Amino acid sequence: MATQPRITTLIDCDPGIDDLMALLYAYAHPQVDIAALIATGGNVSTEQVGRNLRGALELVAPFRPEASETPWVLGATVPVAQELTTTEETHGPLGTGYARLPHQDVPTGREEGRGVQMWVEAARRHPGSLHAIVLGPLTNLALALELEPELPRLLASLHIMGGALNHRGNTMPTTEWNIHSDPEAAQRVFAAFDRDDAECFPVLCPLDQTEKMVLTPQIRQCLTAGREESAPLAALDDALQFYMEFHETDGLGFISHVHDPFVTALAVNEALRSAGEEDWVELGRTTATVIDVEVTGKLTRGQTIADWIGRWGRTPNAYALTDADPRAFFNHYISTVRSAFVSH
Repeated sequence: MATQPRITTLIDCDPGIDDLMALLYAYAHPQVDIAALIATGGNVSTEQVGRNLRGALELVAPFRPEASETPWVLGATVPVAQELTTTEETHGPLGTGYARLPHQDVPTGREEGRGVQMWVEAARRHPGSLHAIVLGPLTNLALALELEPELPRLLASLHIMGGALNHRGNTMPTTEWNIHSDPEAAQRVFAAFDRDDAECFPVLCPLDQTEKMVLTPQIRQCLTAGREESAPLAALDDALQFYMEFHETDGLGFISHVHDPFVTALAVNEALRSAGEEDWVELGRTTATVIDVEVTGKLTRGQTIADWIGRWGRTPNAYALTDADPRAFFNHYISTVRSAFVSH
């Protein structure tokens, strides 16, 4: 039997309900090795997302013992050029809705700001084979690119949850939360990949596609059935209850948009495809384009722009996700997570 390829990842996140979903998926997937985790302020403060990340690791450790050994650090405390904003109304006072994670109220005791070094160290340790996923603001990566400008040559892939291209924003009229939280960082990241010798281009996964990932009560039931026998599924169920209530108060119905687990699954399956794995799942399609971020507009600060028709006269510096398959995603996510966290 042929050996299945393994995928080495770095995940920079701000847990966050859908970040929690993404982390459980990453640990559930049998071919994913997590080299490093970074907790960055966004959905809640840096210290609190660190507690949430630690709690998630403790939650999955009985099923995936390697979680106890995963290196993780606290990322940047504040954005590059503005105040930190958080969104407790979306994710709850602690960032995980009604879910309570192990030791979630205990300080991490960790120094903030180590995320920059973690990016550089992980990329240097795994040159050409590190698949990076950013599920929160891009602050750490922007600062890491200053410390190590060769990151575009060292990374195997980079997937970013963020932006709204031909779509309304979810924060301001034209802006998505992660980019809105640190527009300068996002602008610097895309500018850094505007070079001929980059080994990969960022794959931007905007609201245009991630809002297609509509988790309904029926999908939630399929995912969390038997929760009383699985602490990870119970936590997901409690977190999703809050998240769905928020979406309902926001006028979207009793559903939730689960951006981060989709982007994580997309990154993993694209990496498996590149590694020659036959059983990868096609979740979306991308289009090469030029992406930039507005940082000075009075009404449009934080807007992410794709030059679809070449008006800027620049060569592409990114891929934009332009098609996504919700049915394939939810089937894959549910089967992957339940296979890991439900006792058989």
